[in-house]
Amino acid sequence: MKAVSSWISALSFLKKSLLAFVLGLAVAAALPPLHLIFLLPVSFTGLLWILSSVSTRKQAFFVGWWFAWGQFIAGLYWIGVAFTIDAETHALLLPLPILVLPAFLAILSGGSTLATHLTRARSLARIFVFSGSWLLFEYIRGVLFTGFPWNLIGYSWSAFPPVLQSTAYFGIYGLTLFTVFLASLPALFGETETPNRTAGISLITCVGVLLAIYGAGAVRLHTSSVTYFADAPIRLVQPNIRQIDKWKPDLLLDHLRKIVALSVIEEGEKPRYLIWPETAVPYYLTTAPALQKELARIVPSSGAIITGAPRRDPESSRYWNSLQVLGERGDILDIYDKQHLVPYGEYMPFRSVMVATGLTDVIPALDRMSDFATPDKSARKVVSVPGLPPARVMICYEIAFPWEVAPKTAFSWIINITNDGWFGNTSGPYQHFAITRTRAVEQGVPVVRAANTGISAIIDPYGRVEQQLALNKAGIIDGELPLPIAARTVYSRYGEKIPVMMVLMFIATGVFLAWRSSKT
Repeated sequence: MKAVSSWISALSFLKKSLLAFVLGLAVAAALPPLHLIFLLPVSFTGLLWILSSVSTRKQAFFVGWWFAWGQFIAGLYWIGVAFTIDAETHALLLPLPILVLPAFLAILSGGSTLATHLTRARSLARIFVFSGSWLLFEYIRGVLFTGFPWNLIGYSWSAFPPVLQSTAYFGIYGLTLFTVFLASLPALFGETETPNRTAGISLITCVGVLLAIYGAGAVRLHTSSVTYFADAPIRLVQPNIRQIDKWKPDLLLDHLRKIVALSVIEEGEKPRYLIWPETAVPYYLTTAPALQKELARIVPSSGAIITGAPRRDPESSRYWNSLQVLGERGDILDIYDKQHLVPYGEYMPFRSVMVATGLTDVIPALDRMSDFATPDKSARKVVSVPGLPPARVMICYEIAFPWEVAPKTAFSWIINITNDGWFGNTSGPYQHFAITRTRAVEQGVPVVRAANTGISAIIDPYGRVEQQLALNKAGIIDGELPLPIAARTVYSRYGEKIPVMMVLMFIATGVFLAWRSSKT
């Protein structure tokens, strides 16, 4: 391995940058839906060898930037598919999600390699500093400009339920920190100043910890049993309506009829609650009493329809992306308005600046983007459905933010309604589904997910998928609602305090080891 490290060190900086880009591309293959985890040590080891061979701050920043640019291009390409739905209007903007957004996000990863370089740490100290710095900048990515905590490295374990159980204790950021650290350790074998024995002991110890995590998770799954809420049978409906057709005015009624037809309870069937996807009702339901009464015809006795539907205030002309609970008498029993909106998808940031500078005249599509309203900060996050326990609602990508799940009001399950039809048959819906499963494990509560084109599922509080409907398939899921774990989870009680402490400890350990090494 030292020969490979020496070969990389001898490359020109341009070739090192291109190599970093390719290694970043490989990282995306370790994430859903491929889960080629063996590529992680290849990629992160290569990145650290490149980083150890650069001599300037600028080079240290850009090797991380090139690496992350490749990772985000390959991992987030599916966002660009949404811009092809109305290609005539949005094709001009296609470079933004495919190239510009990844380039912007990569700045933060470049910050992590620069921070590592500035400490001048070597050997094991460098691994600690790098891993902690990587996670620190991942946290910044999760909150900066409303945040985008998508494709964290820890999600590469989402196809391995025993390992995923660790998120019940230190969350997805904690699992990401450990994974980056483990994937980086083989770099020690390429450093001349690190004895192979030291590198071997470090790697074996970390692999041992991974095996312990796997074993503990396997035992947790094997010894766990799931019970269900009494008299609460649910039906999830997945209509599989193509996004290109979804908002065509002459097809709106047909779309609603399709989901109604799938929802009708036949003789002998028991569903009491119907759960429909995001914007399943393509009308302003709260201001359409006739439609409310019409839909009430299919509401099961003592049940409800829980559906996504836009909501509009006729007086202010503001409108929201909402979940609404419709009772058997045709009345709206409860409402949740989406609180974390998608920039450029559900609202236009800095619209006034773009209009003032004339940018909207150059690119008219910018001015025609939607502007959903954001509810007040005091708006409720938990809905009540008669006969069901309180539910935390998360619409679409709101569920990607682990620290936003737990409100002050107690809840027993999570409802995630979404429409991934924007992204076609790409990796995006699979990544979104992996995120959803992880929230169930972290919080120790079941997640019921209704998606327009998939993937819809009932997920138990250990992240196990009880039933699911595949992507691009119309159909229904009839099932029971699992009970949450009685004591919930360590993570649900302490949240991000645990992974944040882990990050600080890793950085502090690395800095201390580097300082001690400089004194000897």
